[in-house]
Amino acid sequence: MADQPQGTLFGHPRGLYVLFFTELWERFSFYGMKTLLMLYMINHFFWSQEDASSLLGTYAMLAYGLPVVGGFIADRYLGARRAIILGAVLLSIGHLLMAFEPLPFFYTALGFIIAGVGLLKPNVSTQVGSLYKPGDPRRDGAFTIFYMGINLGALVGPLICDWLRVHYSYHYGFAAAGVGMILGLIVYVIGQRKLVEFKQDIGDADLNEESKPTEMHPPHVVRDRIIVLLVVFAFIILFWTAFEQSPNAMLVWADKHTNLRLLSTEPPPVTLEEEGPATAAEEGAGIWQEVKDWFHDPSVTSGQTQSFNPFFIITLAPVFAFFWIWLDRRKRQPSTPTKMVMGLALVAVAFGVMWPAAHFENGPSSATLSGVPDGLEVDEGGWVYSVEEEDGEAERRVYYGAKRLRYDADAQVMRVNGVLTDLDRLRLLAKAAPPEFKNAVTLLVEQAREKSSQAARDEEWQVSEMVSSAPAGFRVAGEQAGEVAQWDGATRTLIATGEIKERAKTELLAAAAHPEFKEAVDKIYLDSSQFRVSVWWLILFFVVLTMGELCLSPVGLSLVTKLAPAKHVGLFMGGWFLATAIAEKLAQVFGAYWGKMPPTKYFVLFIVMCGVGALFMALLIRPLKRKMHGVN
Repeated sequence: MADQPQGTLFGHPRGLYVLFFTELWERFSFYGMKTLLMLYMINHFFWSQEDASSLLGTYAMLAYGLPVVGGFIADRYLGARRAIILGAVLLSIGHLLMAFEPLPFFYTALGFIIAGVGLLKPNVSTQVGSLYKPGDPRRDGAFTIFYMGINLGALVGPLICDWLRVHYSYHYGFAAAGVGMILGLIVYVIGQRKLVEFKQDIGDADLNEESKPTEMHPPHVVRDRIIVLLVVFAFIILFWTAFEQSPNAMLVWADKHTNLRLLSTEPPPVTLEEEGPATAAEEGAGIWQEVKDWFHDPSVTSGQTQSFNPFFIITLAPVFAFFWIWLDRRKRQPSTPTKMVMGLALVAVAFGVMWPAAHFENGPSSATLSGVPDGLEVDEGGWVYSVEEEDGEAERRVYYGAKRLRYDADAQVMRVNGVLTDLDRLRLLAKAAPPEFKNAVTLLVEQAREKSSQAARDEEWQVSEMVSSAPAGFRVAGEQAGEVAQWDGATRTLIATGEIKERAKTELLAAAAHPEFKEAVDKIYLDSSQFRVSVWWLILFFVVLTMGELCLSPVGLSLVTKLAPAKHVGLFMGGWFLATAIAEKLAQVFGAYWGKMPPTKYFVLFIVMCGVGALFMALLIRPLKRKMHGVN
């Protein structure tokens, strides 16, 4: 610790701006990568919504829970500075590893990122407070500036990383997140000399009545305030469970069900076949033309919708701060429990905004079809499904189109309400491939995997399989299949020149689907795309959701510091983050059900859950205020 005078900039220690930019780049990398993660798993790895949600939930739970451990390690062993530097190094390694596709790199990268966040996140915040002497009136303003850095990073990260995903590849986006974290590390290492810290001992004379440690009050008071905190934690779990649908269900909604044009009511056209992503050189050649086109027809990418929340935090936070002061001057400032009720209620309203959007998306499309091909079934209600067999599990039914795809055998018509996504289209068509073709592709996949593991890194190789059952006009097409497979029509041979992963395999099977069925599915896919709803519904959703966050999150954190016993404030702050971590996992448990039920029902689930929670907490306001014993 030091007590020498510090240089200032705009009235604050220069060290504050070192921490500002360190955290800005850390949040840039964290949210940039988090934006890509779900899309990467379902679109690139072609994982199911359930599997992707499970991994996202585990990752997010650990990333939000381990800072409790990271704070302890810094306090006991490393110190804040070394913990921050080590955390930044681990984060940089993790984000850069995400730029490599093989699954071992993917899982290792997530591990490095989790450990890095755990070490860096809590200790940067601690250092902000240590820049100021106890009682320094500039401290609250410092945290306001610091949190602005957090939200600027969260705003810019998805904008840049997802732009790179769309125009180049996922790996460019992940690499950009890594570069951002390296910049944060450089800023911290160069600027750490400016981090002049003060010992944070607070005597009784420095405390006003409300901020006195809880143990200065009678023990019944201590117990009651702890009870209030436990109740608050329960509602925090509910709030963040709903809020954290953003990087899962709401991101998939943006990617599959939303017209991302800002000024046009007509969604952009969809294509039936992907010829593979354009190369970086091809994209770069037309970049200025693309800029001109954007100004003519502005739009966002699906991942860039994740920047809406930090944008509205930055723009609305000053409004809310002024509003609370305005109410306080008129002695009408609501209590913290009341604000938390408002926060939960606003989350319910946010999902209420999406309910009419889901109704507009629920438009009908149909195509004539003489019968459902082998590989697919129709239940007693006419809903189309397939039977999936999993290791160690019983057979289960998998429905399509969020259980909105039906076949009417009497009318010989297949119908769907809402958008039939590209993923459902591929899976449907793959199920309709001839059994002999499926067997041939399975053998080819196994040969390619074995050959890939045996071949030297730069060695060229190929394996092949005769396929007599391919339909007339068969050709290899798709986002990934075209890169690793070829079709020799003369010899009716399917050739693999690289490892065939899940999406490429599905694309190969889809291309061999029964022609009549493929024509019907493709018609529905194209027709249903017109029901993608305006991105402005999503913008309004994030406006209301952010208002709920501003009502609940800042005041909740403040309440913990006021109610917790002083010698256990760290423990209860850990409880706050633990509640958040639990909510992260629960959020993705719910997220696994996206696509298994219509969007209208999915959104109603959170309307009811948060609405009932807000009502229940409203009934508890008076008893909670009594147990707070004067703390507002």
